[in-house]
Amino acid sequence: MKAIMQQRVSIHQNQVWKEMMNAQKFSMKKMYLAIHERSQSVAWRTLFYGNVARPRAIVNLWLACNERLATRDRLHKYGLIDTTRCCFCNADETQQHLLFNCNETRGIWRKILEWMQVDHYPFGWCQEVKWIMQQTKGKGGRAKILKLAFTESVYEIWRYRNDVTFDNATHNKHTVEKIIDTIVYRGWTNRNLRTHLAKLLM
Repeated sequence: MKAIMQQRVSIHQNQVWKEMMNAQKFSMKKMYLAIHERSQSVAWRTLFYGNVARPRAIVNLWLACNERLATRDRLHKYGLIDTTRCCFCNADETQQHLLFNCNETRGIWRKILEWMQVDHYPFGWCQEVKWIMQQTKGKGGRAKILKLAFTESVYEIWRYRNDVTFDNATHNKHTVEKIIDTIVYRGWTNRNLRTHLAKLLM
């Protein structure tokens, strides 16, 4: 409610709003553009353009880009848990570590990249986001598949982490296969991506 009221004050101070109040016809388009121009855009927004990943995976990626995943360091900060130790190793579980400094999760992402015939050694979250943004510029099929693969990998790794953390599950050896299956299924529904996927499946 506080945020809404702050926006109300901001809009009332907007020059376009004042013009619209005195105009015979209110233009929602002009008002939207005036508000949109003032909002700060983020570089990683391009990861969501034309992304054919599952909606739940896209939401998860959005949380990760905003650094809002409930990693152990964040939970410990709010006094919800006693330890910050990664469920896969002895390091502190931060988002930077989990995606993809941890050997377990880095190994998953590397296997996905190898399947896609991409030669790249993953680093931590911040470096990977910068790298994926560079690699997915443009509207080509390879860029879209890589964007899809990154989104689904982040989601499945997060699910895998949750299974091990909260359900005391053993390390899952099928995460890579699940990610690849999802990439193929989601990509195949897009006619423009079928040719690129067919080459990867040969």
